[in-house]
Amino acid sequence: MAQTQGDFFYLKTGQRRDVVITRADPKNLYYQTPSGDAPMPWGSIKAEAGSWNLAERKGVKEALASVDAGKYAAALPVLKPLADRYMVLPAPWVQDVVVAIVRCHTELQQFAEADAVAKKFGEYQPAQVNRVKPFLAVALAGQKKYDEAIAALTEVAKTAVGKLVLTPAEARMFGQAFLTLGDCYAGKGDEQKALECYLTTTVLYYQDEPIARQAQAKADELKKKLQPKTAKASDQ
Repeated sequence: MAQTQGDFFYLKTGQRRDVVITRADPKNLYYQTPSGDAPMPWGSIKAEAGSWNLAERKGVKEALASVDAGKYAAALPVLKPLADRYMVLPAPWVQDVVVAIVRCHTELQQFAEADAVAKKFGEYQPAQVNRVKPFLAVALAGQKKYDEAIAALTEVAKTAVGKLVLTPAEARMFGQAFLTLGDCYAGKGDEQKALECYLTTTVLYYQDEPIARQAQAKADELKKKLQPKTAKASDQ
């Protein structure tokens, strides 16, 4: 067998198994053998952090970059098989892949597909489900279900309170959340509140440049729209 792409797991007996991990489900971790995939029950593997490693798969970085570049249809065929195989694993790149898939489906207006992936992700990794909510809210906003979207995004926004240091994933999550909140309030006619949300993204969650640029462009457009109203109010 060829060497292992950096994959390994530790059994509860302390033995380290260097393998190529091929997929996982809630019951087993599967690894490559000369005769095919072999299951290893999760109950046999040490549970603590660092007891297993899943090396990043080929093409992940390139596909995620394609998503950021707006090439959603091109990225999906690369990302979806990875999510199918590894969604249960709490590896950061796996989580990034699932979030990107939900984003792609949403941007392509494949809302049922986005919901299905998000639901499965919530079952496997409930602590990470807030990361997909901002993109699901995009779908709700696109259908003018503004109150539903605002309710989902408000829950995400609450988790931002008091966070002084953000991971790139958190910056994207919160930036997209406030950007979509802005779209919802704009759709409801509350332009001032929409502006506040857009500026929250540009000022606090600017680390994700594509999202920050969208928020800034929408904020600038709203400012121009609101200026005549502000001038009239000051003249009275």
